[in-house]
Amino acid sequence: MLLRAIHGGILNLVGCLALAGLAWAPVAAGAGDAGLLPGARAAAEPNADILGRWRLTRVLDAADIAAMSDRQARALIGKTVVVAKDKFVFNGEACASPTYERSVNDLARSFREQGHVSSANMGLPDPVTAIDARCTYLFLKKPGRIVVHWNGFYFEAVRRGR
Repeated sequence: MLLRAIHGGILNLVGCLALAGLAWAPVAAGAGDAGLLPGARAAAEPNADILGRWRLTRVLDAADIAAMSDRQARALIGKTVVVAKDKFVFNGEACASPTYERSVNDLARSFREQGHVSSANMGLPDPVTAIDARCTYLFLKKPGRIVVHWNGFYFEAVRRGR
């Protein structure tokens, strides 16, 4: 009898936990917000903070060895960078199928070891979020501002629109 009571209590507990899990599980959204519970919002677009058009505003710094001159880098100021789901475009050069994989790194160490440049002039937070676009890296500066690495140079960019 005692064993039966314990077994029944365990089954009730398991059932309650399963129902609690369903109550907190995310609801798959259909078209628009039709599949959401009342008061719930649709999940944010992945990479919404970087997708769109960005204008290069200034050169922040350069690695000791770069694939272009300071003059060539300064000539890119004012150009548009396009960050889209299926491509990344910098000065007419496109990277197809970017991954936009993110990592959070120690600022000084990652720039010194991987970029061969000081992080002092970047104005980036520490730790920094680095985003791999397959052909280059982007770094989150603050809302509406990113740092774009290209051919050994680091450019600040401001959002122009989606």
